Amino acid sequence: MQFIPRPGTPVTDIDTPSLVLELDHLEHNIEVMHSFFQNRPQKVRSVTKSHKSPDIANLQWTQDGAVPYGITCAKISEAEVMVAGGAKQVRMIEQVVGSPKIERLMSLAKRAEVLALVDHPENIKALSEAAQAFNVKLGILAEIEIGINRCGVQPGQEALDLVNIINKSKNLEFKGLSAHEGSLFIADFEQRSIVAKERVQKILDTRELLEQNNIPVEICGAGSTSCWNIVGTMDGITEIDPGSYALYEAQYTRLIPDNGFIPALRVLTTVISKPTTDRLVTDVGFKSCSIDKGLPEVDWPSGLKVNRLNSEHGVIDIIGSEGKQLRLGDKIMLTPQYQGTTVVAHERYIGIRNNKVEAIFPILARGAHY
Repeated sequence: MQFIPRPGTPVTDIDTPSLVLELDHLEHNIEVMHSFFQNRPQKVRSVTKSHKSPDIANLQWTQDGAVPYGITCAKISEAEVMVAGGAKQVRMIEQVVGSPKIERLMSLAKRAEVLALVDHPENIKALSEAAQAFNVKLGILAEIEIGINRCGVQPGQEALDLVNIINKSKNLEFKGLSAHEGSLFIADFEQRSIVAKERVQKILDTRELLEQNNIPVEICGAGSTSCWNIVGTMDGITEIDPGSYALYEAQYTRLIPDNGFIPALRVLTTVISKPTTDRLVTDVGFKSCSIDKGLPEVDWPSGLKVNRLNSEHGVIDIIGSEGKQLRLGDKIMLTPQYQGTTVVAHERYIGIRNNKVEAIFPILARGAHY
């Protein structure tokens, strides 16, 4: 069992491998995102699938500019954890299909307001039957496919036909539309805006079509971390659902340098071997730090570059004078390129401020993939 450091412990005394959270950066990221929406009609409904922590979610859903105590989840198990942690309204961004999951969704709907996502009549029928059996009224969003070729009904008439089926189904209440324009890693803001607006206009046109047919649309949601300040300014969008902004990560700063956020997620590792003058080895491999989107970057000290991560070893090249001074037992701080598969490798975040431990956030939804 890993030693859990007490508040006040210097970062250099933290046991490794450890998932470290720079609290100043986390707070900065949440402030940047949510302050933008304080005086706008659009609001933020944060996605929790990346950080998987009710503690972090609580910092998000209590901010001005947020849907109060509202979050977005991919999995039922994740939603269950968040509702237990205080969420009052959950919007699903993955279709809930199959009796075991649908029954859990109905149980969850007795404890919080739940908005399910649909794109097929068969799923609507199954949800309606279960909602009647459990005696619940279930909110429904129709997912619109707007350009990433994943889930979703086609915009326009096909979407209208689906919504008409929802409105004829017992114990289901049509609430609105949802879409995902994708993570648009386009460095130029103007070019990114063109692509995002072109995609999102499809859901807005569908909203207009529904309203022309006397179908009210309470929620019209889109907007990722890469396009938060683009989609979030479009008339007709009521809420955005970004996920990565809170922790942020190296791939975003590399691919979208103007996005306003700072990587808050780190992985701390210890030098366990220094076999040559130009190479050292640490105790972090790809089981502790994701390499899905590329090798992690060295945050400190300088003079180092990650060469490769094996399952339990990190091989690091010494390229500068500061790196040459490292000895066995010294610490190195890494910034992963991708947060999703890094977070689920750990049981907790160790929150630090001014290079000392301040808080421990258990990752209660780390196994919530079902």
